[in-house]
Amino acid sequence: MKKLLLLFLTGVFFITAATADELDSPILKEEWRNLVLNEINWDYPGLEQGKKLFLAGDKKGASAAFVAHLRNKKQPQNMLDRLNAVGTGKADEGANYIWRYGANSHKFPNRRIDWFYNKTKDIPGMFDREWQSQLNRMNWFADMARAYQRTGKKKYVNAFVRQLRNWVLDCPPPPEDKSGNYENSAWRNIDMGLRLGSYWAPAYVGFIKAPEFTDDDVMMYCYISLVHSRRLHRFNSYGNIFIMEMNGLYTFAAMFPEFKKAAANRKHAVDNVYKNTKQMFLPDGFLNELTNSYHRTVVGLMVQMFRLAGDCGFAGELPEDFTTQLERAYEAFAKLATPGLDMPMTNDSRHADVPKFFSGAVKLFPKRSDFLWFNSARKQGKAPEYCSVLMPWSGLVVMRESWEPNAAYLIFDIGPLGVRHAHQDKLNIAIWKGKDQLLYDDGGGSYARSRYRQYTVSSLAHNLVTVDGLGQATDSAPHSKFRKLAKPVSGDFKSDGKQDYARGVFDQGWGGRSGNKIVRQERQVVYIRPNIFIVLDRMIPTKRGAKKPHAYQARWHVDTLEMLPALPGHPALISTQKHSATARERIYANPKKRNRIIVAPLFTEGVSVEHQTGKVDGKWNELAGVYAIHPYRKTTTVTHSRKAARGEQRFLTMFMPLDAKAENPLKAIRQNGVDGAEVVFKDGSKVTVTIVNGKLSAQYQK
Repeated sequence: MKKLLLLFLTGVFFITAATADELDSPILKEEWRNLVLNEINWDYPGLEQGKKLFLAGDKKGASAAFVAHLRNKKQPQNMLDRLNAVGTGKADEGANYIWRYGANSHKFPNRRIDWFYNKTKDIPGMFDREWQSQLNRMNWFADMARAYQRTGKKKYVNAFVRQLRNWVLDCPPPPEDKSGNYENSAWRNIDMGLRLGSYWAPAYVGFIKAPEFTDDDVMMYCYISLVHSRRLHRFNSYGNIFIMEMNGLYTFAAMFPEFKKAAANRKHAVDNVYKNTKQMFLPDGFLNELTNSYHRTVVGLMVQMFRLAGDCGFAGELPEDFTTQLERAYEAFAKLATPGLDMPMTNDSRHADVPKFFSGAVKLFPKRSDFLWFNSARKQGKAPEYCSVLMPWSGLVVMRESWEPNAAYLIFDIGPLGVRHAHQDKLNIAIWKGKDQLLYDDGGGSYARSRYRQYTVSSLAHNLVTVDGLGQATDSAPHSKFRKLAKPVSGDFKSDGKQDYARGVFDQGWGGRSGNKIVRQERQVVYIRPNIFIVLDRMIPTKRGAKKPHAYQARWHVDTLEMLPALPGHPALISTQKHSATARERIYANPKKRNRIIVAPLFTEGVSVEHQTGKVDGKWNELAGVYAIHPYRKTTTVTHSRKAARGEQRFLTMFMPLDAKAENPLKAIRQNGVDGAEVVFKDGSKVTVTIVNGKLSAQYQK
């Protein structure tokens, strides 16, 4: 019986050993070890013992000496600070093999990630290549390292080691002469740069002392990072992606100066970042892609490079004015900041935590009291001295009541498309009051190949006018002259402390091609403090367009689930507190104290007013009342429509943001022919609007 039991147990042992998971042990190949050893500068201080072993042919001994050196050296303070920062909450999801991107999550079975799986392929009409590509960035690695440093729980380091082995084994690099920039790739340039510089680096620092991160694993990490460095040096993109690539190259070269090519790679990265950001940041300081999200990304990566240079002893390698560009970039963010310390979502953008963004600014520019004011969320420092501003190279006008937290704010786009991530949205406006974006620009939603994405980058999803049901069609080819201004715009911008004025023109095509130049649109905005915005849209047919009548529709997108009549017998509407903010966005808005907005056509003759909430059926150009966030949420689109007619047609609209508990102030609205209107308020004050020779003006009387 004992012999049978022994045979049974032995059999179980052999079966278990035979089927042991290959990721349970280090996977370092000797060719990988050799590559690392041959790339080391053995004359680097601290590698004396390793050099002796290497020259003696003891490769494993040399490896052990090198890893011991890495474990014992001081880590960059920048990376230690990142480990101490608040994470994104993905540590436990990562340790449990759960990947979540947008609204779609997946748990990988058997503790093994399929790096080429894309869940969105199974969702009709919502394929998003970013789901798989961003899986390959492993952005949860940094969170797991934070959690390990905080708790000491081995599940985090075990998951990190296993998943890194998993990726290196299952995702061999493409041939050395082939780029990895293709669909369903694990080796896109952007992902390489972000892996090496943003997610792997802090994870390495957080786990380097852990015995579970074995010597062979550390050598594997060095091997795959060297492969990344070689490819990042050879294959490059442009724009913000290029800066991500160079940051990845620089981060590894700064943190691992022991390698022969480290100094050359640092110089290559710094020179290219310096050169390209001089071109990428416009003279008014905003990134030429005209998106707050990628502006934040590029600035953040430059700050990381600057801090790493100091931490690792390479500050002297940076150009003397490396931070000059950064100061202008922070100034641009200050000019655009909303009252709730968020950012307008021009082009492809997301909500922004302005105080967090300025955390780097106060370290680099401690004498800037305005940067401290933003970083401390108004608690320290001083607010900027300006209020409303024109950014002439970005083509953005900001009309601001004040720097108080519940102030009114409007942004008006009179500029170019932007060199990447462009939307067809010239002359778009968005209105905020405090933390609430009332007349919204949703920032483009996800990058899924869906009708929601088609809709949200079109002018139909912006606060603009359509012609014969068609949106704007500016030439958006990568090198189009409309991507960037050749000279600054003036916008006829004026601000005297009581009123602001700005003007913009759209004279490109409508519909599917930019050559369809049938109507010229001129938009003028007058702002009467504290909270009255008057918008005039003049739709003027061209010689070609005058051959037939045209129908027009002004579309106003309001973040609410309900619009109510604002004035008896008049089509003015007022939003309610039934808004559509998601849980993610509630840090930016208070759902219990939602501010409201009046949308009032001042020209009503020949104008029909409707509103639709959550119209999600039909083709992309039939959607309305949709805020396109993974995959969408319901809002309300108010439409002011004119039937087909010849000659110039005008829309005159008043927007009035209100405090959450404020009473409706309207008493009467009267149209005065085709050149004016009057708005009377319950307190006896009134606004008289006139159009003289096509120029909009407004007078407020108490």
